[in-house]
Amino acid sequence: MNHVIMTGATGFIGSWFVEELLNNDVKVTALVRDKSRVLKSIAANKNCKLIECDYDKLDEAEVDTSVQYDAFYHLGWGGVSPKSKNDVELQLSNIHASIKAMLFSSKLQCNKFIASGTVAEYVFCEDIMDVYEKQTPNDMYGAAKVSTHYFLEVLSRQLNQPFIWTVVPSTFGERRTDNNIISYTIRTLLNGEKPIYGDLNQMWDFLYVSEVARALRFIGESGIPGKTYGIGSGIYKPLKEYIFKIREVINSQAELGIGELPSMTKQTFSSCVNIYELIKDTGFTPNISFDDGIRKTVEWFKSEE
Repeated sequence: MNHVIMTGATGFIGSWFVEELLNNDVKVTALVRDKSRVLKSIAANKNCKLIECDYDKLDEAEVDTSVQYDAFYHLGWGGVSPKSKNDVELQLSNIHASIKAMLFSSKLQCNKFIASGTVAEYVFCEDIMDVYEKQTPNDMYGAAKVSTHYFLEVLSRQLNQPFIWTVVPSTFGERRTDNNIISYTIRTLLNGEKPIYGDLNQMWDFLYVSEVARALRFIGESGIPGKTYGIGSGIYKPLKEYIFKIREVINSQAELGIGELPSMTKQTFSSCVNIYELIKDTGFTPNISFDDGIRKTVEWFKSEE
């Protein structure tokens, strides 16, 4: 790829993805709601052009239409925090913005339109997720992602716009600050306190953020339009084993409150996605293990403290 246009450059995964592209000599045109939220290192890069615009008015963005964009990545999404995931109006606005993004991609004649889904589309999956199975979301965020996928699939056929959907895994790494289980565990242990959880027997897959960004680049380069790609490490363990590893890195003697919280549901679920198609079509395999990624992440939290 030579030039990519995208939304979501100020987000956790999006900012790492911009860095991945720039580090591989790919020019980036980033459509952002607020330029002040862009990382300084990205804003200063001459190969990244920032265009401030509202996602509801993408067609008014002052984009260079003479450029042949190899891909349009739609990573922008509002309301991913726990308190916003069931905000119906906000999630509906995300669906609308996604449709606007594909319409704009078609207008620019982009070679591919790539959008990000989530493992939250398949919450009640008891085994390894096949991304072509029936989705089972458990909140409005997951439901909105499922709906967006179908809207974009239909629209891509109507517009003749090559389209790829990606299922993004549980992602961790530096600069993620919301209260997900990885961040919560690291913060709590660094503060010398005991984190508390449910039984943590669910099978899980975590992928370090730079690996997610690399997988997205590989999909843009050699992913096949019409397909849905699951992204992950391909390594699945009970959730508690990841927590044990974090404790080992911070303080092997720290107390963990596993099983002290009541189970939220009697239904077993997992967060592991099949990545066979990703490997077959793009050659992607992770380079950074969970252990190495956690060490990097813990050091970042320490520096922030």
